Amino acid sequence: MNSYWEKYIKSPAFDVSALQNAIQREKAERSLGAFIQQAWDVIEPGTTYIDNWHIELIAEHLQAVNDGELRRLIINIPPRHMKSIEATVCYPVWTWTKNPEKRFIKVSYSDSLSRKHNILSRDIIRSPWYQSNWGDRFVLKDDVNRQNEFENNHHGMMFSTSVGGAITGNGADVIIIDDPQNPLMANSETERQNSIDFFKNTLQTRLNDPKTGAFIIIMQRLHENDLTGYILAEDLGYTHLCLPAEAPARTIITFPKTGRQVVREEGDILNPQRFDHEVLAGLKKSMGSLQYAGQFQQVPAPAEGVIFKREWLHNFYSDGAAPQTTDIQSWDMAFTKSEGSAKVAGFVMGRKGADIYIKDLVNDKMTFTESVAAVRTLSGKWSRARAKVIENKANGPAIVDLLKKEIAGMVEFNPKGSKEERAISVTPYFEAGNIHFPDPKTHPWVDDLIRDLLIFPKGTFKDTTDALVQGILYLMDKPTTSGPPRTTALTKNSYWRGK
Repeated sequence: MNSYWEKYIKSPAFDVSALQNAIQREKAERSLGAFIQQAWDVIEPGTTYIDNWHIELIAEHLQAVNDGELRRLIINIPPRHMKSIEATVCYPVWTWTKNPEKRFIKVSYSDSLSRKHNILSRDIIRSPWYQSNWGDRFVLKDDVNRQNEFENNHHGMMFSTSVGGAITGNGADVIIIDDPQNPLMANSETERQNSIDFFKNTLQTRLNDPKTGAFIIIMQRLHENDLTGYILAEDLGYTHLCLPAEAPARTIITFPKTGRQVVREEGDILNPQRFDHEVLAGLKKSMGSLQYAGQFQQVPAPAEGVIFKREWLHNFYSDGAAPQTTDIQSWDMAFTKSEGSAKVAGFVMGRKGADIYIKDLVNDKMTFTESVAAVRTLSGKWSRARAKVIENKANGPAIVDLLKKEIAGMVEFNPKGSKEERAISVTPYFEAGNIHFPDPKTHPWVDDLIRDLLIFPKGTFKDTTDALVQGILYLMDKPTTSGPPRTTALTKNSYWRGK
């Protein structure tokens, strides 16, 4: 150490407290995450700040907006993960520590909520902590007590409003849209369209400089046709940061400023200190699979369904009520357990006349050995299932070859057309009420299956639906194991190509 600094540190003039404060102030200026942590006593007095990597990830994306590296940003994240505190309350205040001339418009689904966020931003600025660090950067104007709008002496502004609210005369450098739709109105087409129209017709004209101005949209998904769905469908050039509560597959996340990487393995919890597996399981049970998928997994299934309509999926039977049927197994295999977008799915289902009864389901990521064991187990459990229909892809042929001398009825299925085309081909059976499911109250996997059907083909995992469709095609074209019926109806346009 330089002798001058050694003497200074040892002298009475050296103020340790002042040095520590200066270091903390510098950290807060450099990092929005550090700023939030230091401001926590103002934001939530009397509560403990719980840090997590996703807070810094969002912070770096917001910093990239300030640095001009991003101008269009969507962040989808579950509720109660500090999205509003970080993006709507703290981010504008943090920006003013270095750029007090910036003008912000904040929008939420209700005027009271947007005012609340704006008031909290103002309270942070007026706090002794903020004033002691950045009180010399700007001064709030005399009309500071206005709840929905305040300005500083550098022409900086924070204005809050609701979807559909008046913005006349106000422009902004950054527009923040925070939950544009009330979760209680998730299925309201009118409410969804109102938020989209307000975005298209009002907000997009309010940037002071369209070339440098920025839009930040942070929300939980409520419907496939919500504001996020509209923007992604229209391909409007937004960077999309999607953070489901449970990782659906192995994902590598790169931070935009530091280059830090976080690896989420399949099933990893986004914020386990607050929402662990037990808490999330309870939420899924109380909310239902459909709502949980949207709000917590950011994969909304439309209430009406995409290919398979919800009104077709209400035929439930109680245990012991299914008639005697001609049963089969239907399998869709994966290549490896680690494959990001594939699961092994195996159904037991049976046909009686024009009706098909779904009886059992195995659905998980499996190795080759585990897949073989699953076929053996299901064959032992359902000995009346004559044919074991396995798609001729991935590990399917190898499993058929291994088990064909051990288990009777191993059949390869060579699908015709795309997964979507095959699914569409069986929709008449669902619409006619020919497909029956076990009661979800005693078979919880049915709720997940119905969700997969509703969202298909937009979900991460399409294999479950494909295995179900495969079994239906086999049973309707070929209700016995003796070979597909030789009828003119099943020649040119048949989806059956069994060997």
